[in-house]
Amino acid sequence: MDLANALREERKSAELQHLDKNFYQQVGTYLANLGKELASLEDPFSVEAQILQDTLKSEKNSLNKLIDQRVKKLVRRAQRNSRSASREDAFLGMTEEEEEIYRQMSSAFVGGREAILAHVTQTERPLTGKKDISRDYEVVRLLDSVPMFVGVNGRNYLLSKDDVAVLPAVHARNLRNKNLAIEVRVRLER
Repeated sequence: MDLANALREERKSAELQHLDKNFYQQVGTYLANLGKELASLEDPFSVEAQILQDTLKSEKNSLNKLIDQRVKKLVRRAQRNSRSASREDAFLGMTEEEEEIYRQMSSAFVGGREAILAHVTQTERPLTGKKDISRDYEVVRLLDSVPMFVGVNGRNYLLSKDDVAVLPAVHARNLRNKNLAIEVRVRLER
């Protein structure tokens, strides 16, 4: 395994370079084997021991820099995707650990963005009675799953494909604009 080369390749591109889903487990095994090999040497001050120590130190340094490079790219991708409905290839080239980081960041970006937009556009008004509920909230059916977000009403929303939900109008509108939901018309009988 050559972590310095992986780092070099990662630095060459603005996009994430493809890594196996279990890349970090492979790196862990590789570094553990280097440590075992070093520990098994009879003379810890030998040239061979010094080379192994330098290799181990260098590989750990390369790994930390590689993680930093990839997390920066994950942040940019999550931020970019929080503004659009584009989700295809969102996890392309990511390891399992990076997918989890990406999901958490995406959720934070979407929730934060919607909260800011709600305050800027001042579309959310406090409910003053039952007559305002149809103006302040909408019923939608989800066309795709969305990451958890905090609504302008302070509630957490974790929505999956085909869920039907009553959401603050600002969130319902944002989901419809991103083609992630459709409006459900509710007719009240009097």
